[in-house]
Amino acid sequence: MRERLLAIDILRELKRTYTYKELSRIFGLQESLLCRYVNGTTVPSEQQARELLSWTTNRDFLQKFFKDKIKIYPDSFIDTSELLHYPSLLRLAMEPILSKFGRVDKVFSIATNGVPFATMASMILGKPLLVAKKHKDSIYLEYLEESMKEADSVVTNVYVRKNFVSKDDRILIVDDVMKTGKTIRSSISLISKGGGTVAGILLIVAQESSIRDLTNYATEVMFKI
Repeated sequence: MRERLLAIDILRELKRTYTYKELSRIFGLQESLLCRYVNGTTVPSEQQARELLSWTTNRDFLQKFFKDKIKIYPDSFIDTSELLHYPSLLRLAMEPILSKFGRVDKVFSIATNGVPFATMASMILGKPLLVAKKHKDSIYLEYLEESMKEADSVVTNVYVRKNFVSKDDRILIVDDVMKTGKTIRSSISLISKGGGTVAGILLIVAQESSIRDLTNYATEVMFKI
């Protein structure tokens, strides 16, 4: 039943981009049947659901679908927020990539636009989520601290609870976009200060050239631009 309901969720997400006519051409199903699936009046059979999921999980399809949702503006801002409008499809895209990192005990992100993606990774893996912040929540708590250069002459401190990172932890870093790498370097440093090990780095969007300095870590980029 889970696969059948997931197939419906995916069709509903695809309907935001495609017409029923286009979906009919993609899946080879009648428009009226697809309409009933999307509206919830009919549930696909197990076989039909598997076929729908099998086609949708095609990496080339997901790559093209999501790349069209990534916006790059003249001021160099890379907007990944629209990807989050398709949670079921995004999950399908993330699952095979997350399986490449081996043992992961915790998922880590600095409080930026990468947190929603880190949250999804945490839920898929069923592991705790650590979010480093640019402030301390209480003077009564102990923190690991790292300085991060935001711009010329501007330095920001980031903090994560000291008791949240231990020496046996294998921690996956997740970020939405990598440009200069300062967020990733600060994340690595914070994990190291707590005695943890970086299990890998998952970047939603990055340029091939920007990840050259990460050769010491298992690094996966979902969408290269």
